[in-house]
Parts: sequence; C-alpha cells; structure tokens
Amino acid sequence: MNQYSPVAEANPYQDVFDRLQARAPALARTTAVERIAKLRALYQAVYELRAEIGQAGHDELGMDGKLHLIPLKEEINFFCERLESWMGNEAVEDVPMLQGRKAYIHWEPKGVVLHLSTWNSPVLISLSPLISMIAAGNAVVLKPSEVAPLSAEMVRQVIEKAGLADDVAVITGGPEVAQALLKLPFNHICYVGNNRVGRLVMEAAARHFAGVTLEMGGKNPAVIERDADLEDAGSKIAFVRHLIAGQVCLCPDYLLVHESIKDAYVDKLKEKITAFYNPNGDGFKSSEDLPRIVNERHTLRIKALIDDAVSKGARVLMGGEVDPATRFVSPTILDNVTEDMEIFQEEVFGPVLTVHSFSTREEAVKEIAKRPKPLGLYVFTQDRETADWYIDHTRSGSAAVNNAAIQANIPTLPFGGSNHSGIGRLGGKAGFQEFSNGRAVVEDALDPAQGAPMFYPPFPKEAAMFVEHLLMP
Repeated sequence: MNQYSPVAEANPYQDVFDRLQARAPALARTTAVERIAKLRALYQAVYELRAEIGQAGHDELGMDGKLHLIPLKEEINFFCERLESWMGNEAVEDVPMLQGRKAYIHWEPKGVVLHLSTWNSPVLISLSPLISMIAAGNAVVLKPSEVAPLSAEMVRQVIEKAGLADDVAVITGGPEVAQALLKLPFNHICYVGNNRVGRLVMEAAARHFAGVTLEMGGKNPAVIERDADLEDAGSKIAFVRHLIAGQVCLCPDYLLVHESIKDAYVDKLKEKITAFYNPNGDGFKSSEDLPRIVNERHTLRIKALIDDAVSKGARVLMGGEVDPATRFVSPTILDNVTEDMEIFQEEVFGPVLTVHSFSTREEAVKEIAKRPKPLGLYVFTQDRETADWYIDHTRSGSAAVNNAAIQANIPTLPFGGSNHSGIGRLGGKAGFQEFSNGRAVVEDALDPAQGAPMFYPPFPKEAAMFVEHLLMP
C-alpha cells in the first residue's frame, strides 16, 4: 500500500449503526400489535420517571418538565387506536391505465433513522417524533441535545426502562457526536432546531440520498387587525410569547398591529403580561411562572439582540432587563425596529416582542414577505372575510386565527414548516407516513388466464389508429 494513502478514520458509532441496520428487517415485519405494545411501554416508562423528568425541566428551564409530557400521552393513544388501519395496504382509485389490475400503496419503514432533537422541550421533542418512527417500524438512533443534559439522560433512561434499547440507540454528547453520526448512511434524518444546523443536515443527507425531516422555526408574525378583541388578543399573545420564556418554535416573534389600535393594544398587552407574571408588583424576576433561558450563552445572545436594536434606535416599551448569571430575561416589548437591526430577521427564542404598525392589510402582508416563510402565522380579527384573506395571501408552515401556537401537538393535523422553517411533516398519520416509504404496487391476476390482456409486437397497422383514438382530447 502506498505509504502516503490517506487512512479512513473509523467512525465511533459504526458498530451502533451496523447493529441497527441488521435489526431493521425484523422491525419492518413487526405487526401493529407489537408496535403498539412498544408505544405503550414507552409511555409507561415516561410515567414512572415523571418526577425525575419534572425536576430536570425545572433545573434546566425553570419550569416543571412534567408539563411537556401531556401531549405525549394523547399522541401515543391516538397512534395506538389507529396504527393497524394505517399499516394496511391503502387502496387507490381504479383508473383506465390499470386495465382492471389491482393497485395499492404498501407502507414500509424507511429503515434506520437518525433523530437529532433539540433542547427547548427536550423530553417531548425527543420522544414525540420517535412515536412516528417506532410506529412505522424503523430502527432509530436518537441524539438528544447536549444543551439540556439532564433531560438527555432522562430520555436515555426512558428508552432503557421501556425495553426499547435494541430498537432505539440513545447517544448523548455535543456537536462532534452529531457530526460523526451524520457521516453514516442513514435512510432518513430528522432534525429539530435552527436553520444553520438544518443546512448541515441537508448536506450530510445528500451524500447518502437520505430523506430529511426538518423543523426549524422562524420569525412568526401575529397580525392584530383593527377589529381584534384587544382583551383576548392581549391575553393570548402575553401567554404564548412567554411559554418556556419564549423558547418555543411557534411563539409569535413580532406583532403587526393596525395603526388605529396600536397604542391601545400595546397598553393591553403590557397589562396582561404584568397580570400574569408580576401580579403583586414584586418584579418579573420573582415570578414562579416565568421560566428561564436555558443557559448563559443563550441569555447573552438575546441581550445582544436587544442591545443592538436599542443602539440603532429601537424604543423599549417594556422590560429590557437581562441577568445572564440567573438566565433571566424580563418580558420585553420593542418599538421602532428597522431592517438594519439583527432582531428584524433573527428569531429571538426568548421573551421579546417587536411591534410594527400597518395601515392596510396589503401593507401587513408585504411586511411579512420581507422575511422567509415562518413556521406559524397568527391573525386576530372578528371578521371571517379578513381571516380568510390573510390565510389566502400569506404562506407559512401552519397558522391560527385568534390564537397562537395552538396548532402544535394536535395529532389530526400535520405539523411542520415551509422552506426556511422546515421540510416534511410530524405528528399523527402524517408522521407515520413521513417515516414510511409508500411503495406503489400493481398486481396482475395470479392466474394469467384471468388477467388483463397484454399486447406484444409485432403490432398490426390498426394499432396506430388505436393510439390516435386514445390521444384525442
């Protein structure tokens, strides 16, 4: 061998991948009953570890981690009640091209799936897509986020306690672990996180022609029309924007408020935020209901966005206080935000809202179009035509009227983004199909004598006339 030939570096997770790849054919043949049993065991393990999961959430995000588990139970029940019917061959419409033959879609697993999860709802976001992956019959490598290490450890314990370690390998660690995993030839990769890493995932997937599911959030707008109920819109935005201290991919990131009600709405929003998180006047920092930013680095990132905006002319209407040592960011509202400010384009992922006014709905839509397609878009109005108009004239992964973030974790709805905010769909039947291959199957009769006729050459001259007849409009 040439002494100068490069030596391929061994992948530290090759043995894990090989084991799961060998396991995949057997998983593909499991029945609905067997897969349902695994999902039940998964939730039972979650339930038995709920206290520890709750404490991990409290330590990492300043909130009870058990709250994140409520959607998990509903989703598992939804899958268990319907999985058998989803796994069955799906009949398709009989069309002339079939010539009487049988045709259907056969749902088969993708194979070995890599699931790279995120930290803002760490146990839920690790396990919720996993439900679809298990239901579809895949083998899985699950890497929880290193930003929430306590929750990552809880995810590992859940998988072991549920008896799923042969089917799901939980691998913990930092970016170097993800980089090594992305070099392996997975059949499909699911990533929940930001655009920057999403691009890296797509590049890695392209090397092996792997499928991708990306959920990446974005700058989500909330339009407050002139006829909006200010009390209702104030309460809902105040509540949703501060879920997990604003560290939710579906949180509204900026408000477009009709100029005729802007001042009144901002006053109402400030009133509601105060009533929710500082009712006794002791300060937002003392609130037990306002979570914390996940770590000091992210706290400093949010502070930098606020400082940059203020230095360029933004006006602080509320809040602005940041304490990196305690990972605290007070509920903040900024006005006079312009396109040269970083916060105009960058997703905040914290309890900060920017407010913009508009005079016509066309102007509002033009403002939304300055940014990539968001994951969620929200419209507050009491007029049916206005709500429909905004849905028809905007694009987003999901939307809600007179609410925000409510569309998440509803198993009858497909969940995902559009372009910059995501690719593919999670949850419910859409999630089952996302991690399955819909194989098209056509069957002729088992007895050729009973099947549709085939036409072989040499073809008579009349065949050309028949083709012309078929092509007639």
